[in-house]
Amino acid sequence: MWASLLKKTFSVVCPGTITRILGLLSTLMTAVLVCSLFGALTAARDEAPALPRAAQEQMDSLASRLAEQIRHSKIDPAYPKILVIDFSNASDKQFSKLGSLLADDLAQSLSGYASGFQVQDRKAFSEYLKQNWMGLDDLQSEAVCLTLARSMGGAGVVRGTIETDANQQLRVNLRIDGIGSDWSGDAQFALTDVLQQLLKQPALSFARSPETIPAEPGILQPGVDGASLPVCVFCPSPDYTDLARTAKYRGTVELSLIVTKDGAVNSVMVLKGAPFALTQKAIDAVQKWKFKPAKLHGQSVPVRVPVDIEFQLY
Repeated sequence: MWASLLKKTFSVVCPGTITRILGLLSTLMTAVLVCSLFGALTAARDEAPALPRAAQEQMDSLASRLAEQIRHSKIDPAYPKILVIDFSNASDKQFSKLGSLLADDLAQSLSGYASGFQVQDRKAFSEYLKQNWMGLDDLQSEAVCLTLARSMGGAGVVRGTIETDANQQLRVNLRIDGIGSDWSGDAQFALTDVLQQLLKQPALSFARSPETIPAEPGILQPGVDGASLPVCVFCPSPDYTDLARTAKYRGTVELSLIVTKDGAVNSVMVLKGAPFALTQKAIDAVQKWKFKPAKLHGQSVPVRVPVDIEFQLY
């Protein structure tokens, strides 16, 4: 897949000066590290957009009401966590950077009101998406979100939608799934220029396009380099996982793989993954596939091809 080389540099130092040099280097490195960390933290604070004061007050009030509702619900003590999912647009169900910002803000505010329950670390949720090469598009289903929350030790999930009106007001609507009776709450505040720009930007996705794969000497691309397409002659389907069945998940894992001149598969790369360990199931399946190799001028040649593995329950 990807490989990197760790380069080590060795220097020869006169024994009589080694102690003094090491002391100076230690002091210098400490100063540089402190400055670097301070600069990084400052940059992070500067880059993270803050909600206007009126908007923050509304979100804090919403978090307080949400916390009160959760406390009155019956939560299994063994699964005390609540997962806050990124908010989607009410109109088209798509996810934006604003939806992610508001979900982060609500989770942080909700943590301050938490009593008898915990709020799942949003960084752990982001790491889950990263490890599975996912975007947020697969999380539009209540069953998928709830199953994911419970797989991470949660009792329930908070989902939200955002919408705007003609008066440039932004409304956040929340609901809880998985605990107690149905509940919904909302907050409303002005849509500033900064918030509007975030609303227009798609949320972060860890999926990638085929163009990000670097050139590989000797590996051709069918239809581009004149080689024919390989033909799969043994293509067993991947297995579903129990969690995917519970969530009734339907979706596609997008892979890129090399079919060798012998018709075998190697160098499998994930372009877009899926939750519930289905990404690994797809990789395991294609590694067993056998092909009639691609041809160029009558000779078998290795090629890299995209493959979509569709998961559906019938």
